[in-house]
Order: sequence, then C-alpha cells, then structure tokens
Amino acid sequence: MPETLDHEAADTVPMRHRDLEQIALVALRAGRLLMECGVKAQVVREGVDRISRGLGATQVHVRVGFASLAITVGHGAQTITRMTVVGPHGVNLRLNHALRRLCARAGRGDLTVDAIGADLDRLERETPRHPWPLVCLAVGVACAAFGRLLGVDWIAVAPVLAAGALGQAVRHHLARRGLNAFVTTAVVAFVASALAATAARALGSGMTETAMIAAVLMLVPGVHALNAQTDIMEGQPTLGSARAVSVLMTLVFLTVGVWTAQATLGLLEPGPVAVPPRVLWHQALFGAVASAGFGVLFNFGWGAVAWAAAAGAIALSVRTLGLEAGWSLEAASFVAAAAVAVSVQALDTVPVGVRRAGAALAVAGCIPMIPGSLAAQGIMSLLELTAPDVAGADALLLSAVNDALRVVFTIGAIGAGLTIVTALWRRPDFRP
Repeated sequence: MPETLDHEAADTVPMRHRDLEQIALVALRAGRLLMECGVKAQVVREGVDRISRGLGATQVHVRVGFASLAITVGHGAQTITRMTVVGPHGVNLRLNHALRRLCARAGRGDLTVDAIGADLDRLERETPRHPWPLVCLAVGVACAAFGRLLGVDWIAVAPVLAAGALGQAVRHHLARRGLNAFVTTAVVAFVASALAATAARALGSGMTETAMIAAVLMLVPGVHALNAQTDIMEGQPTLGSARAVSVLMTLVFLTVGVWTAQATLGLLEPGPVAVPPRVLWHQALFGAVASAGFGVLFNFGWGAVAWAAAAGAIALSVRTLGLEAGWSLEAASFVAAAAVAVSVQALDTVPVGVRRAGAALAVAGCIPMIPGSLAAQGIMSLLELTAPDVAGADALLLSAVNDALRVVFTIGAIGAGLTIVTALWRRPDFRP
C-alpha cells in the first residue's frame, strides 16, 4: 500500500516551469515545419498536441495562425505559453510525412525532448529533395502540358517549356536571396511570359497570349487555395481567410508581371482565343504530365510522382467526360475531384508503398483543373478598365466578373469534392 501511495503522489507532482518550456518549444518547432510544408491547420494542431502530450503535458491549447503559432501547455496547476514565427508556406511532401511519423512516435511517449529536437535537426538537414535543375525541367514540362490543355498550338509547346523552366530557376534563386514572395511572383511572371511570347512569336505561333499564360501557371498557388477552403470548412476561418488573401495577392502580382510583359512587347491588344481540345486521351495524357511535374515540384518521391500522374489523368478524364455530357465546368470539376479523392483513399486498401501520400496526392491530381488562366484573364480585364477612355467598358467589366466567378466557383467545387470524400471516408492524419 505505501508503494502505491508513493507512486500516485509522484504522478501528481507538477512539472517544472523549465520542463514545460522545453516541451512547448520543441512542439512549436514541429508545428512550424508542418505549416511550412503546406499542410492544413488540423494536421498542425494534432501534431503539436501529440508531441506535447507524449512528453507529459496534460493540458495543450494551440492557436494556428498564418504567420505564427502559439501554444499553452500545462501540467497540474503549472502552465506556460510560447509563440513562434512561421516562415514562407511551401509544399514538401517527403518532409511533411517524415514529420508526421515523428509526431506519431512522440505521441506514444517513446521519445524525450532532446531526441525529438535531434530528429527535427536531422529531418531538416537530411530529408531528400530533387535537384533544382530537375525541378526546373519538371516545372517547364508541366507548363507545356498546361499549354496543351489550354489549347496552344504545337509550335508554342517548346517556348512554353523553356520559359516555365527558366521562370522556375529565377524563382529558386530569388527565394534563396530572401526576396519578398509577391515581388518574386511578379518578376518570375514577367520573365517567363516575356520569353514564352517572344519565342512563340518568332516561331510563328498564333497563340502567343495563351502561351504567356501557360508559362506562368506554376505560380498559381493551387495547394494553398484548396487549403484555405479546407481550413474554413474545418472551423479555422481566420487562417483560411488569411490563406485566401495570400492566394489573391499572388494572383494579382502574377497578373502584374504578365501585363508588364505584354506592355513591353506591345501585345496589349487581344490575340486569338485558344480553344482547349476535349479529346479524352489528350486531356488525360497532359493532365498526367502536369500533375507529375507538380509532384516533382512538391518533393514527392518517385513512386508518389507516378501516382500523381495517374490522379491527374483521372481528374482530366472525368472532367472531360462531364463537359462532353453538357455539364458546367464547376459540376464537372466537382465530380472529377471527388473521383480523384475516392481513388486516393482506395490506395489504403492495397499494399503499395506510396498509399500514404494522401491528401497531397489528391491535390496534385486536381491542380491541372485549377483555372489559373481564367483568374489571370479576369484580373487583366480589371486592369484594362483603369485606362482612360476604355472602349466597351461594360462588356469588359462583365467579362472580368464572369471570369472571377467561374474561378471562385470552380476552385470551390474542387475543394468541396476533395473535402466531402475525405470527411465521409476518414483516414488518420498520423500513422506509425
């Protein structure tokens, strides 16, 4: 009996203030890395909670913001609150899932504070990334595939590929120098669209304007747009709204870069409108290529890149069939996103090594359906309205509003298709 009483008494002894501080700081560090990998708020919250409780905290309260994370941890009557700054939001699947595995281990109580800190150091330092020249090439190929999906002629495919690759190289080097992300977007959009237009026009392409748009579609923040919607739907309206504003600002600076290139090259007059082909094999093929290119950009492993290509083929095939059946773009995109989400969830039932790619794999498959070209065209139409003595201002405004609404509703439909399936077919975010 005395031994039992001594054991219970030991369990009720509160942790020291210094111990709680160490728990808070290491949990915040893991949460910050998860945020910078491009995950939704719920994953960050659960990861931080698992680490804190696995280290002995009995009370954990987490606030997930766009630019900061805050945590309050406690044990008994003792509590402590700490905050950390979140860096630029990117997408890194391999680091993302390595961090989730670490959180799962820590949640079982298998690790100490020092061990978790050492593992975080190792993951930041050693998690493999694709070489940046390969990423640039993959992005260029993805932009060329987008160009074919948008209807550019074959002559413009090579210029779009080269412009997209060069734009990603410029983006990589400006990011390493710490330049403001929005300014970087404008610079890259100008360089890539100007090169695509110049080369396409020199080769005799009749789709110069569409080539310019295709060359900058790697700048459209599709993952963050879908995360914004998911966060709002899962009860994080503040973070979701902040992400949505960031997406809008990125699109504005992207448009400024393209518009500046058009003005510099004397291409402000509208060119021929490309008509995207609806041949099923064509859409499936280039949807797969575009998704695979973004898989490399998002640091997928090679197995996951192959599955991302399959998801892109499914998305574009289903959407094309829906459009051919007379559905609206929004309805076809919703069904296509749901089909991709079901396919990805079904990977859990088969013994393949990349089945845990999860939501990121579904998002990569749906990215070719993000109407980035419509968004850019809508914003450029609004910019044209600021010129003095605009001819046909009413029609221009109507076109801009129509493009904006189609973008909002299409992204909303894609997000709803992914989120509804995920909610109905629940899968754990953290696994052993």
